[in-house]
Amino acid sequence: MPPAAADGRAGWGWGLSLAGLVVGFGPEAVLYVAALGMGSSTSVGKVTVGSAVALIMGSVVLYGWQTLAAWFFSLRIAGRKLALWGFTTPNKAFFWTIPVALAAVYLVSFLHDLVVHPRQQDIIGEFPHTAAGIVLFVILAVFMAPLFEEIFFRGFLLRGFSSSWGWPAGACVSAAVFGAAHLQLDVFVPLFALGLALAWVYKRTGSLWTSIAFHAVFNGLSVLAWALAR
Repeated sequence: MPPAAADGRAGWGWGLSLAGLVVGFGPEAVLYVAALGMGSSTSVGKVTVGSAVALIMGSVVLYGWQTLAAWFFSLRIAGRKLALWGFTTPNKAFFWTIPVALAAVYLVSFLHDLVVHPRQQDIIGEFPHTAAGIVLFVILAVFMAPLFEEIFFRGFLLRGFSSSWGWPAGACVSAAVFGAAHLQLDVFVPLFALGLALAWVYKRTGSLWTSIAFHAVFNGLSVLAWALAR
């Protein structure tokens, strides 16, 4: 049976989750809308190691702010224990849920690509295809993003929405927010599928560590494919 971290009531519900979402992503949304207003939704100029470092530094600030928002609307109220986000020891399902979830997400992505033919995610174009660029991409995609995004989307949002609406609805809503947060409509479906898979491994193993590990493996394979593409 899954530990309490992934099953049962979280101590915060959909209202606090929504408030944390608005506060956490408010600055990013404002910056995105401002960029659209200036006619520039993507980066301009040459991609360099310096621009990649700047992107990582900006990501640290945004991730830090989102994590603070998640804490403020959850752990600050519910008990200040990281176990409430799911930082508990996973059960033995850890060893088989990740490959199963990975296969499912790749199947959805393959079928989606046959129909939609999406362009590569915008973030890929922000790193130079050099040794230093690959290292920086790994830092962001394999270490930073899995940790901070899983805290926010699964540890905070999924738990809060599930506490109010039940796990299936909570998983679907948090996965939809996860997909939309990447701001690229043509890859929403595979990202939604990834969000569902991340929610499933979290619930099945009772630990956020499983979601973090799965997310890191998925991103790591994507970075590897990018690194070997040229």
